[in-house]
Order: sequence, then C-alpha cells, then structure tokens
Amino acid sequence: MLKISDSGDTASLRMAHGKVNAIDMEMCRELLRALDELASAKCKVVVLAGNEGVFSAGVDLKRWLAEGTDYVEPFLAALEDVFRAVLSFPKPIIAQVQGHAIAGGCMLACACDYRLIGPQSRIGIPELRIGVPLPMTAIEIVRMVAAPQAFQRIVNVGATFVGQQAVDVGLADEVATNEQMAARTSEITSAYMSVPLTAFQLTKQQIRLPVLRQIDANRQALLGPYIELWKSPSTRASVAQYVQQRLS
Repeated sequence: MLKISDSGDTASLRMAHGKVNAIDMEMCRELLRALDELASAKCKVVVLAGNEGVFSAGVDLKRWLAEGTDYVEPFLAALEDVFRAVLSFPKPIIAQVQGHAIAGGCMLACACDYRLIGPQSRIGIPELRIGVPLPMTAIEIVRMVAAPQAFQRIVNVGATFVGQQAVDVGLADEVATNEQMAARTSEITSAYMSVPLTAFQLTKQQIRLPVLRQIDANRQALLGPYIELWKSPSTRASVAQYVQQRLS
C-alpha cells in the first residue's frame, strides 16, 4: 500500500494503493503509521509521491457508498487526521505530483512544504460539484497556499488546474517534467537540509499554528452539520450518480 525507502538524509514515501491511490480507511491508517515512523527516523526530508499516472484521486467513493453511513464518521476523522499529520509534520515534506491530484490527493499535496507538479498533471478539489462538503481541514489548507484571487474558484466552484496553471493559483510551486523531477527534488531537498532542523521546525510551527487553530475552531463549530451532510440521503444519491456516470 505504501512503499518507504530511506537513503539516509532523504526518505521516500510512495503511495501504491490500487490504480489511483484512492483514499480509504486502510490507506489513512497506513499513512498515519508511516508519518509517525518517519517523524522519529534519521531522515531529514521526506518525499511524498504517487505514480506517474496518479498522485491520488482522493476519497474512495465506491468504498464509501458500499460501507454505508456507519463508515462516514470514523473515516472522516481518519482523513482529517491524515491531513493534519502532513500539515504539522516536523520535517520538510516535498510532494512529487507526477500524475493527477484530485480532491483528497490535492489536500495531501497542498499540506506539504513544497510541491512539484508535472506539466500535464491536474490538481484541484471538485467535491462540491457532486454535493460533498469539503473536509474542514481541506479548506484551511487551501486558504494557506492559494492565491487570494483564486481561492473562491478553487473552493466554491471546484475548479481544477493543469501544470503551470496550478503554480499560478498557488496549488503547486513549480512545474517539472518526469525527466526533471528527480533532479529538482534533489536540489530542493538539499536546500531544505541546509537549514538547521530546529530552526525549520519552529518557523513551520509559527506559519501553521494559526491554520491548525482555525481548523480546530471550525470542527468545534461545524462538525455536527458537516457529518450530517456527509451522511444525508441527498449527498449519497449525488455521489452514487457520479460514481455510476464517471467511475463505473
């Protein structure tokens, strides 16, 4: 499901969960376990990647429908925990988005410290188009990275962006072809390793603590309606229609 390779200063965490790295409960648990392991490992930088076709297509909607409403609340809690774990990870994380990063995949990438994206890779969070409310952590992650003029389009309209477009709106930091990806990752990794880890950690905490506080406030204020909407018959009907039309 996850492939971890450690070459000393740099560790690679590659998602390998089905064809499109769709996120389900098991993948959430594996990601949390791996991030916990890498937080205490000797590596100084972590590279998060998918495969060349797909970084991650987001939540496994077929599984979500098949499991019924009892699956919703524990799964959403695990999903929020994963996003938060990446967002607050105590070491630099570089995302290699060589394939599409949609919905939850976009969130995983945006929670990282630096995002390389392929010229033809698409990224965005189109959940609202199918009636699914965005995870509360997701909105604050996007608010943190997105260009202000693009935030509403990304969140409310579910716009997606390809390659350089993603850089222009803040969902990625730079474009790199498959041939360039390894070299650019190595250069960025070296730049992060030139900064003492304790200084990096304190700076990252200062940047992200307000985001984490806002996420906690949103969960306290809105968790009930959020869970109800994810469980509602109308939401499940919209998702079922989408799955039948697009994923069958």
